[in-house]
Amino acid sequence: MKKLVIDIETVGTPWEELDAYVREYLIKGLNDGDAEETRRAGGLSPFRGRIIAIGVINIEDGRSCAMYEVPGQSQLAVEKSGSRTYMSGSEKQILEKFWEFFDSDSRFITFNGRQFDGPFLMIRSAINGIVPKRDLVGYRYGYHPNCDLREVLNFFGTTNARQFKFNLDLACKVFGVETSKGEGLDGRSVETWYRAGRHREIADYCLDDVRATAELYEKVAPSLLIFNKEFRDAEERAARTRREIEAQPSLPMSFIESVTKTSIELSASLDGPEQVAVVSGSHQAIVLEKLIGTGEPEEEIPSGA
Repeated sequence: MKKLVIDIETVGTPWEELDAYVREYLIKGLNDGDAEETRRAGGLSPFRGRIIAIGVINIEDGRSCAMYEVPGQSQLAVEKSGSRTYMSGSEKQILEKFWEFFDSDSRFITFNGRQFDGPFLMIRSAINGIVPKRDLVGYRYGYHPNCDLREVLNFFGTTNARQFKFNLDLACKVFGVETSKGEGLDGRSVETWYRAGRHREIADYCLDDVRATAELYEKVAPSLLIFNKEFRDAEERAARTRREIEAQPSLPMSFIESVTKTSIELSASLDGPEQVAVVSGSHQAIVLEKLIGTGEPEEEIPSGA
């Protein structure tokens, strides 16, 4: 089972670029303070903003990928740096790559993903003509396949919101996890960076948030998540699958080497002394079948085989 930790960064369409009717609708009935806040909050709505970075970490193998938008770039570009991969292109291109990460039973791990990241990813995908691979919101009271750490720590909203007020940065600090937040550096900086063309730096910032979320997940999984039935059942299924794979007998290496050698010699005899022996997967499988077969006499291989 893949355990994918996800975070996104978004920006809003500049207020003056919105349709006049839309602007009127959005601030109708608001006081001056709330109207100003609405003008600045475009990046919080998939109807007024778009995704400019998606960070993904696979907890099982530690590999990570940052997918980020570069305005005007029409071709998807891929760059590898150690265990980290960078992909840049249009919003549509990075969304298409994002959905390729998911298997049917992958766990979607976020902080506030049920209210923000999941719906935003699904709606922006639909707007770009991409069919989401799965529902990233799903059943409200479960931690698998959608695991929202914010809901883990507020027990699905049952705690007092004022007394239990926290964000990712605060939760990480309390649990001893280093965060990406520094002096003057937080999500509010993203739009300024974007307008300044600092797209790769946004991707790195996004991945740092994903790293912090992954470490927070590792802290709470054995202590809080185990009480949730869906989560516990999924963990047990994954453990059984691992045990079944590990219990499967493997052929000794010496036997594999002898099969390979025999296959090469057979290929050489069939192709003639002038040919370079090439062992195909299907050819090797045939030889293996004959070596461990029923003991019946082998049929003569036609000279044209």
